[in-house]
Amino acid sequence: MRKIIFLSLFAVFTACSNKEVLLPEAEITVVKNVDNLSPVYIFFEKNGNDTLADLNRKNTITSTNYIFNIDKRLPMRLVVPEVNFVLKKKEASPHKSETAQNYFSYSDTKTRNLAFLNMQLVHLKQGKYEENFPVQVSKTGAIQIQGKPITMDKVMAYLAQLPSDKPIKPQFQFDHNITYGDYLRFRIAVSQWKFPALGATWFTEDWFL
Repeated sequence: MRKIIFLSLFAVFTACSNKEVLLPEAEITVVKNVDNLSPVYIFFEKNGNDTLADLNRKNTITSTNYIFNIDKRLPMRLVVPEVNFVLKKKEASPHKSETAQNYFSYSDTKTRNLAFLNMQLVHLKQGKYEENFPVQVSKTGAIQIQGKPITMDKVMAYLAQLPSDKPIKPQFQFDHNITYGDYLRFRIAVSQWKFPALGATWFTEDWFL
């Protein structure tokens, strides 16, 4: 099990390959420390005009917490398949731990430390959310609900005023070209929301199309 090596405020790299991952940034630490971990790296690469996601999961141990170190420049259309591939392998392992979690790493620009977001309960999916109440998120992070623009700080209030006799299951429908950096900053902001008791399944699926 290898440790994550913190190269600078914005990057981590693997000791075995010296490849660099540019991390997303935020001004808050959601989770400060994670023990018993295995790092997963998804590097940004260019091949001519094509952007590629290069996965390195060689040092993962399925009984540990997984730390995903993903380059912020990658579009989510490339990130989602790689993350789901790793998690599928982890889930299929006979050695998996029922208590092990999955985290995404980022840089806290205030404390200048590595920080983590627990993504264990969020499932990344490709395609269109077909059930009721998709919350649209554009490539730039702009939000629309029922065709109306809304700011992030107003989303929960909007959902709270909807008729209670019609249960909803809101999930995010992202533009799949949103960068991982913008996506994770969005998710970090969502982690600070206060959810009602009936909202246990709200925003547990992130769809990308």
